[in-house]
Amino acid sequence: MNKYKRRLISLLAIQVLLTIVHKTQVGNFDETNWYYLSNWSYFAGMSFGVFIVIYALRLNCKSCGAGQVFRGLSAFSLRWPQDDCHKCGKPIE
Repeated sequence: MNKYKRRLISLLAIQVLLTIVHKTQVGNFDETNWYYLSNWSYFAGMSFGVFIVIYALRLNCKSCGAGQVFRGLSAFSLRWPQDDCHKCGKPIE
């Protein structure tokens, strides 16, 4: 398995754990005072989610610059990163 694919899967697993932690503490979540530190799980989940999207956007081929996760504007063009570029066929490293 590609190291970028393993890294993306592990980041998504951490995001799922952060979401579960937030859902278990949703009783403590106060929408009126969202800026207090008692809502740390919400901020951690949202921040880490933004980090994952930026990481996936930056995965691209060094030779042709084609994106490896977001391959187009459609939601159906999302793919896991492979060992070779889907556009030029060169190895991703």
